[in-house]
Amino acid sequence: MAAQSHNATYTKGSVFGHISNLALTSAIGMFAIMIVDLVDMYFISLLGQPSLAAAVGFAGLGLFLGASITIGISIAVSTLVAQALGEENEALAQRYATHGFIYSLAWTIPITVLTLWFAPELLALIGANGETLSLAVTYFRIVGASLPILGLAFVANSLLRAVGAAKLSMWSTIIGGLVNAVVDPLLIFGVGLGLTGAAIASVISRICVAVIALYSIAITHGLLVRPNYSTLLEDFKTLSTLALPSMLTNLSGPASAAFATSQMARYGTDAVAAASVVGRLTPVAFAGLYGLSGAVGPVASQNFGAGEMYRVRETLTASATFVVIYVVPVTLFMFFIQDLVISVFHLQGEAAELIQFYASFVVGSYVLFGLQLSANPLFTAMRHPGFATLSNIIRDILLAIPLIFLLSSEFGSRGVLAGQALANAMAGVIAFATAYWMSGKISRGEPVEFGWAKLRLHRHKYVLPGVQHRG
Repeated sequence: MAAQSHNATYTKGSVFGHISNLALTSAIGMFAIMIVDLVDMYFISLLGQPSLAAAVGFAGLGLFLGASITIGISIAVSTLVAQALGEENEALAQRYATHGFIYSLAWTIPITVLTLWFAPELLALIGANGETLSLAVTYFRIVGASLPILGLAFVANSLLRAVGAAKLSMWSTIIGGLVNAVVDPLLIFGVGLGLTGAAIASVISRICVAVIALYSIAITHGLLVRPNYSTLLEDFKTLSTLALPSMLTNLSGPASAAFATSQMARYGTDAVAAASVVGRLTPVAFAGLYGLSGAVGPVASQNFGAGEMYRVRETLTASATFVVIYVVPVTLFMFFIQDLVISVFHLQGEAAELIQFYASFVVGSYVLFGLQLSANPLFTAMRHPGFATLSNIIRDILLAIPLIFLLSSEFGSRGVLAGQALANAMAGVIAFATAYWMSGKISRGEPVEFGWAKLRLHRHKYVLPGVQHRG
């Protein structure tokens, strides 16, 4: 099969149409995987041991650390490839894609070794102990060993979206989710492996997603070529200027989540188990928002590379429209199914009350959190990734940690969820307002800088309309 040639798909036509198509196709794929994770939690709840659900919650937080790094890398690779395509430089796009996969492995392999070695200390640090700690370490080490595979899958899927092949990205994740759905109960109940079976099923699913996405990138789209070792280090540096801020942007989340989990652990295993259900339920309910986060980058980056700066700003406003259209019905739906969720996962007492509080008061805050998910990838697309990093640090460190501490001290386990929700909402407003201001400056050819502070949160002093910047 001949490899396809690539055009700047997103520089023409409706920006809202591109955003919606990318977000929904990405969301369908994510939904397939996340719903399997939710069903996985259901199967584990059938084993009748709250410590198992709590162990998955603790291990999931540790796995989130590695996933956050791979997401940062995938954002950097897809941004550079999309901008190269916007500049109609396919050879450069192939070079960045190829070197991007090598860059991903250079990060994920040593991180995997370190996290597997120090897994007991890492999970104990966030509050796991006793039997729950032992179970969490087992689960973490099995799934965590596949981090390099997950990194390749993330990069490949982000590249598929960058070249306009969102449906291929969607199908790779759907197939991975279906494989997990079949293998999961077979290993948990059929073979009798319990929690270990759930972990092995997750690894098999990751392998399937990576193989399908890599095949599509290499064969269907011809983006994988022979590495050019003379430019490899130069491209690593270019990737790092976007990847490192993106990693920091994503790593502040695990820091906040670790603090939230440690605070939730003060209220017992049932509270942690309920938080684990929330952690699986949220990505399913709001898959569209997380899909949107992956949609903004390719659309904005191609238009940035093509010098269509007014369409870069339009990407932001179209994203905000999508957020409102998506979140409002989901909020109502979650409110009406809260009793069903409590029944399905066999939650009682404080755990049931936490789910009720989440469905009644927390989910609505995602309409503001979605604004930050729209703004952060736009900062990176405009080559100002430091603003995305600062945005998340404000949310996760400066807002979430003190709010969780204060509200949990006053309202118990509900205060943990309330603190996170309030921090998400406040940061969403701040990030969106900043991105709207910045995109306006760039579209007018004005420098993005602060007269009152010497801040360097970007790769270029300013960007002029129609001028291509690649660094």
